[in-house]
Amino acid sequence: MINPRRIYLLVLPRVHLLDLAAPAQIFAHPSLEGRVELHYISTSPQQSSRQGLHLARLEPLPQQLQPDDWLMLIGTSRLNQHLHEVEYREAVQWLRQVDNQYGLLAGICSGTLLAAQAGLLRGRRCTTHHELTDSLRQLARDALVQDDCIFVADDKVWTSAGITTGLDLCLQLVADHWGQDTAVTIAREMVLYQRRSGQEAQLSFWLSHRNHIESRIHAVQDLVMASPGHSWNMSELAQRVHLSERHLRRLFQKATGHSLQEYLQQARLELARQLLEQTSLSLEEIAGRCGFQAERSLRRSWSRWMAGTPSSYRRQLQWLN
Repeated sequence: MINPRRIYLLVLPRVHLLDLAAPAQIFAHPSLEGRVELHYISTSPQQSSRQGLHLARLEPLPQQLQPDDWLMLIGTSRLNQHLHEVEYREAVQWLRQVDNQYGLLAGICSGTLLAAQAGLLRGRRCTTHHELTDSLRQLARDALVQDDCIFVADDKVWTSAGITTGLDLCLQLVADHWGQDTAVTIAREMVLYQRRSGQEAQLSFWLSHRNHIESRIHAVQDLVMASPGHSWNMSELAQRVHLSERHLRRLFQKATGHSLQEYLQQARLELARQLLEQTSLSLEEIAGRCGFQAERSLRRSWSRWMAGTPSSYRRQLQWLN
C-alpha cells in the first residue's frame, strides 16, 4: 500500500481564509482519500484569521520533513508589513532549517513573501498578488518575479498570485500527480468552469484600466461592462456622461491609456471569449451577440488582441475539459 502524501499548510496570524481554503478544500476532496494526509501547522496552537474566525488545535512546526512532503505557505493580511513580528520570524527561521527537505514548496498569494524572506527563491521564477510584486522584488532581489500571471512553477517551488489563483495552482498539482480526470472531477464539483494554465492575467479585462479617478470615465466603463455587445458609439456614450465627443475621447485616453474604440473592441472580445467558454453557439452567432458586423470581423479583432483564433481557443478548452 502506498503511503499518503503529507501536505503541511503553514498558518500564521491574520491568515486569509480563502488562501487556506483553496488547498484545504482540494486536497481533502473524497477523490484523494487515502492519498493525502493534511497537517495544519503553526508557530502557535491557535491563530486568528483576517476575517475574524479563530483556528485552533494547530500542530507545531515539525522538526524535519521528508522528501515526498509538500509544504504550503498560506497568505496572510499585509504579510509584508509583519515580517518583523515574532511568529513570522520564527516561521522564517524554521523554513531555513527545513530548506530542501521537502518535495515541493508552494507560496499561496502573499505566502510567497515568507519564502523570499527565508532566501528560498534565489534564481527562481515566482509570483505573488499583483499589489505585492514590488515587495517581493525587494525581499528576493535575485529572484525572477513574474508579473500578471496566476501561478508559476519552477522545479519544486510553486507560487501563486492572489485569492482564487491558489485553487488553480492546487488543481494543477492534482492533475500532475493524480491525473487530469481527478482534477476535472474536483473542479466540476467546486463549480470551477475550467482549470487555468497559469499564464492568464491576474486581473480580468473588467477590472483592468480602472485605477484612475475620472468618475465620468468609470461611468462609461460601467455602461460598456453592463452591455458589451451593444453597438456603442462615441456620440451615444458622450451624451450619456454629458461630455463632448472630443472631450470624452481625450479624457478616456488619458485615464486608461487606451482609445475608447480600442476599449470597446476589447470589451466585445472579452464577451466573445466568455461565450466560447460557456456556450456551444456558432462563431457567427457569437459575433452577432458581441456587436461585430460579421464572423470575419470577430476573427480580425481576435488576431489583433489575442493569440490564435476563436476556433483554436474553443478547441483548447475542449481538450482541457
